[in-house]
Amino acid sequence: MGSPHCLTVLATTRSEVDDKLNVSIQQLRALAQENPLRGILVTRRGPGSFTVELSDQVPYGETWESVQFTAVDGEGPVSSRER
Repeated sequence: MGSPHCLTVLATTRSEVDDKLNVSIQQLRALAQENPLRGILVTRRGPGSFTVELSDQVPYGETWESVQFTAVDGEGPVSSRER
């Protein structure tokens, strides 16, 4: 499932995605409170595939969302970031 600071979430239904993301975010919030310097970054990697991680790029107390898909035809990753 990844390191304690980066969790991988795989799911097949929307409700399973919601449940697993909520659990992962709660786990990392508890971990972040021990050293309140990093926030949480949720990255969608593909259909039903996410990473949830503590990130130096996200202020403590905030959760940001990002989308990063691997492009088709050998192009580099396609990404966007939301707050």
